Amino acid sequence: MNKPSGLAAKLRALLKAKETPMWAVILILITVIIIQQIQISELQWRVDEDHDGSSIESVAGRLYILEGMANKHANQIEELETYIRQLQNDGARYDWELKQLEWLHPELKVIPPDGNPNPLKSTDLNLDMNPGKVPDVKK
Repeated sequence: MNKPSGLAAKLRALLKAKETPMWAVILILITVIIIQQIQISELQWRVDEDHDGSSIESVAGRLYILEGMANKHANQIEELETYIRQLQNDGARYDWELKQLEWLHPELKVIPPDGNPNPLKSTDLNLDMNPGKVPDVKK
């Protein structure tokens, strides 16, 4: 019979040794630990990337963009509210002046534009109150 070569004999002796299962378990555990450390570092990198504000794709970057848009719209709303208050004040002042004129000159009749004495009501407007066609909204 052929005598196994030196490497094969050493491998066979290693596999027959009593410590071989212990070393196999240790190598498997070391491999699992290394794989888990790689996964942890990759996950940490992803979390850091998501919370980094330097790129648009990150969560923080998108939040910064949304915050900027919200601030811009808030400024526009404040400006519109200022205009609305100014128009309300002007309307109240004109109404008061009109009433003073009616009291001073009761013979003059003030007729609203278009000869319509009734003001415009919200039911007169032709608005679609359910543009998204939500089924549970009552018209």
